[in-house]
Formats: sequence, structure tokens, C-alpha cells
Amino acid sequence: MADPALTVRFTRLQDDRHRFEYLRPDGTGEALELETHSMLRHDLLHFALETEAGLRGSFYGLLAKVGGYRELILAGADLGGEAAMTERVVGPLQSAVTGDLDAEAFVARIVEFSEDMDLPPIRWLTADLVARSAETFRRLEGRWKATPFGGTMELSFPLPR
Repeated sequence: MADPALTVRFTRLQDDRHRFEYLRPDGTGEALELETHSMLRHDLLHFALETEAGLRGSFYGLLAKVGGYRELILAGADLGGEAAMTERVVGPLQSAVTGDLDAEAFVARIVEFSEDMDLPPIRWLTADLVARSAETFRRLEGRWKATPFGGTMELSFPLPR
């Protein structure tokens, strides 16, 4: 039997719109039409970081278990724990992946911000993880750019048994 996974589909509708769809192993899920410019990048960065770090209590892991897309987006960092830590990284990473990413400097900025805000440290955050996540994001972004209008890019997010 195959390991359980959350199936995630991104369908290119127009230059500025895409459909985000997810399907849980039990067959439930939802599909939403979203604005592409900001939402797609954020969702792909979440996928890259959570996959590379093996995180299962952040956006995609939570999407596989509870609530829906909109509820999780609105809750964001208010979810606490791993999900809040992931948001603390994904937000700034959106800007960092557009240029020459210095992974060590990026981690140092996150550590400094966390200390300044008296937030718990993100123990799983390393320069190697940031570099791998950025590379995974770039591959996903390339796949998306190669997806024709009406076409779908399908991803599989592994879940614990």
C-alpha cells in the first residue's frame, strides 16, 4: 500500500488566476480560484519548505487534517507551534528567493528577529534547509511556468502513517 499523501493541484486559468485544489487520502478536499501573483508563490514556498524540512504540522500537514484553505490562511501565525514558525520563515523567504539568496545570512536574520520579538527559536531552520527549499521552489516555479493555460501541475505532499 502506498504511503498516504495530500494531492495538491495548481491549474493555470489566466495570467493572474489559478485554481488551487487539494485532495486528502480520504477523498475530501476543496478547490478554490485564487489570485496568482502573491498566492501561488506563497503556496509553493510553503510546499518547498515543508517538504524539505519534513514538517507535518504546518500549512499542508494541517490542510490534510483539519479545516479548509481559507480558514488556515486567515489563522496564519495565530495557529501557534510549528505552523507559526513556518510562517515566520515563508514570509521573508518570498522576498529572498527572488535574488541571490545568502542562506546563512537569511537564517541569521530570522534568528535575530525571533530574539528581538522574544519568540521561540526555530530549531529546524538551517542554512542547508533554506538553500534546499529555495532550489525546490525554483524547480516548482519552473514547472508552473511550463504549465500551459488549462493545464495542471500536480504535487504530492507525504503524510505520516
